[in-house]
Amino acid sequence: MTKKILKNRGICLLLVLTIIFSCILIPAQTSAAASNKIKIYNFIKLLVPAVGLEVDTTAKSPYLKAALAAGIVKEGDFKDYKADLTRVDAAVLLNRADEYLNGDKVDAELLEIILAKRISDIKKIPAGKREAVAKVYAKGLIVGKSNGMYIQNRAFDGYDYLTTADAKKVVALLKNTKGRAKLSPDGQLIRTTNLPKNAKSYPYILEAYPNSFYEMKFMYQRATYSWEPVEGKDYASAAYIAREKENEASDPTSIYQFADTWVKKVEDNLKYRLNIDYRTVNNTWVNNLRKTYFVYSNASSNKKTTDDIKTYVSSVKKNKVVIKSSVISVEPSSLYFDQSYRIRVYVKFKVSFPGEKKAQEDLFFSRKHVNFQGLIRDKWFEGVYDIELATANGSSNGSDFAIFDDALDDYFYKGE
Repeated sequence: MTKKILKNRGICLLLVLTIIFSCILIPAQTSAAASNKIKIYNFIKLLVPAVGLEVDTTAKSPYLKAALAAGIVKEGDFKDYKADLTRVDAAVLLNRADEYLNGDKVDAELLEIILAKRISDIKKIPAGKREAVAKVYAKGLIVGKSNGMYIQNRAFDGYDYLTTADAKKVVALLKNTKGRAKLSPDGQLIRTTNLPKNAKSYPYILEAYPNSFYEMKFMYQRATYSWEPVEGKDYASAAYIAREKENEASDPTSIYQFADTWVKKVEDNLKYRLNIDYRTVNNTWVNNLRKTYFVYSNASSNKKTTDDIKTYVSSVKKNKVVIKSSVISVEPSSLYFDQSYRIRVYVKFKVSFPGEKKAQEDLFFSRKHVNFQGLIRDKWFEGVYDIELATANGSSNGSDFAIFDDALDDYFYKGE
């Protein structure tokens, strides 16, 4: 009996010691994690020498004094310089430091695009700090975190804290401009490694798009020629078109001045075609979709397009169809030429309807055809497609270009 009591006491003692050591170790780990966050004052200590400011070591808070004198820190910025630094406030200080060192060189148009399209959580950032966040993004100093493949914006996560390791990296980029992230002309992150086999066919490769998106053949690569096709005459790759756009950037007669309008028409076309609800679809939906297709000078041709859309709407109501998209990603840098202009898109959607299986032409609107391989009702479906933009007007300046071939055909998908 005595041995049993001693044994039980020994087990109890072991448990007590285990709990005591656990209580000691856990705060130590938490403290270590907390120490990874950089304090505001310590970040300022990194910035001041990085921009070459002189420091009066005899002064109280010498680095802060130097930063205040240079305008990198402003009176009232912070109540407690011993507090942890958020990514938003890091962006404000980093941007001022960069402008002190390199000047304010961010293109106004790019800044506007980034504020409007590229930072998904920009509205969570105080209005007075949004421009600084957009500028450090534009400069490739802090570009946030991916929101997933095919998503054309990124999360800044402004209220996360900056770690000491990341602080040292971004401060080093003030002088090491070549080490900064590379952005496309429309503010998307460029990828420079693990490139697709045909990377030279594009002006750049984006971080958010997989190689399969780029390696899917262009339409002109599927054609059979009885002669040797010449680029710039018989076809034009996306890289070729990008060079033409750049060369004609200042030419008011260039058709490429309307390229953004073309992209918008494709986005709107797919937004309406892949978002419809039999319970709510109305004439506004019909009219908005119709605007994305080419407007003929011939009244009967125009009526035919409108009538086709109305007939489809009747079918949607009859079959109680609901289509919902989660991603419609139209990539401007994919614009190429094959007797007409085409632009590549990625879509993710699902379709719902009651009853038996239905023909796809009863579910989706297309003036050409749809061919979704493996489409399952109520399941998310993904596809990559090339949408044609063209005109029937031989003297067009590009302003009337609109959707001509709207086929969604999986025969061309996934680089096959």
